[in-house]
Amino acid sequence: MTAERKRFTDAEYAEMAADYAAGLATSDDIVSVEINPAYLRKGRPAEGVAPGKTPGFTVRLPEPIRFELTLRAKAEGSSPSELIRRAVIEYFGNHPAESK
Repeated sequence: MTAERKRFTDAEYAEMAADYAAGLATSDDIVSVEINPAYLRKGRPAEGVAPGKTPGFTVRLPEPIRFELTLRAKAEGSSPSELIRRAVIEYFGNHPAESK
């Protein structure tokens, strides 16, 4: 038996929207960030296997940043790509999008 997620009512969504409009969330307001691990598969797909849900994304970085990224990833036993993924997720968690 799996636990079902609570469905919010229209009134609850309206209350959350009003709360958000009153002021941006701070790190103290954020209880958790849920990331589906299926979207974070590492590495390239095996030869002959169709790509998953994480297509490649090219980013240009200055050489000093690339060097530091490589050093830190190696020190953590990770890859530069994994470190970038974690950094982006952390950034999104700490910097909510502004509503326009």
